[in-house]
Amino acid sequence: MKLSGFKKILLLGITLLIVAGIVVVALRGINVSLILQKHDAINLLVGKEVSITDIENICREVFGDKKVIIRKLELFNDSVNIVAESITDEEKTNLINKINEKYQTEFTVENTEVQTISNIRVRDLIRPYIRPFVISLLVILTYILIRFRKKNILKILLKTFFVVVLTEALLASIIAITRIPLVPIMINLMAIIAVIELVIIIGNLEKSSNVNQ
Repeated sequence: MKLSGFKKILLLGITLLIVAGIVVVALRGINVSLILQKHDAINLLVGKEVSITDIENICREVFGDKKVIIRKLELFNDSVNIVAESITDEEKTNLINKINEKYQTEFTVENTEVQTISNIRVRDLIRPYIRPFVISLLVILTYILIRFRKKNILKILLKTFFVVVLTEALLASIIAITRIPLVPIMINLMAIIAVIELVIIIGNLEKSSNVNQ
C-alpha cells in the first residue's frame, strides 16, 4: 500500500518519537511514581476530619524537598497515609509533633510505625496485563480472520497488529520522553485505548464490507 506525502511524514514523526523514547529509557530509565519506588510510609488515624492542605504544609516543613504523597484512607476523611522517599527518626518525631499540635492528637514516636515498602519493578507491574491482553487480541484477530476471510485477510491482520503496536509504542514513548511518573492507571488506559482501536478497525471493516456487497 502506497502512503501519501502526509502519511509518510506522520509515520516518520511517530517513528522518531518512538526511537527517542527508547533512547530516553535506555539512558534514564522509566520515571515511575513514588508509590512504585522503594519508600517509607506512615498511617495516622487522626479521629477527626483531616485537611490535605494542612498535611501538605506540615510535610513541606518536615521533609523539605523530598518527594511526598499524601492520601486519605477512610470514608470519613479522618485517616491519612503519608508516603515519602525516606523518613528518618528526626523527621518522624517532627511530623508527629506537628500533627499533634495541629489536631490535638496524642500520637507518640513509640506507637507510630514507619513501614518500608519495597519497589515494584515495571515488568512486575505490567505482567498481570500481558496474558489477558494477548488473549483478547488473539480472540479479536480470530474474529477478523473468520469474518473477513474472503478479503485480503493477511494484509488486514498485519495492518491491525501494526496499528495497535505502533500506537501503544507511541504512547509509551511519550510517557518516557515527558517523564510523566508511571502509575498503574496508565497501564489500564493504554489497554483501553488498544481495545478502542480494535473496535474502530472492526467497525471500519464492517462498513467497507457492507459497501462492497
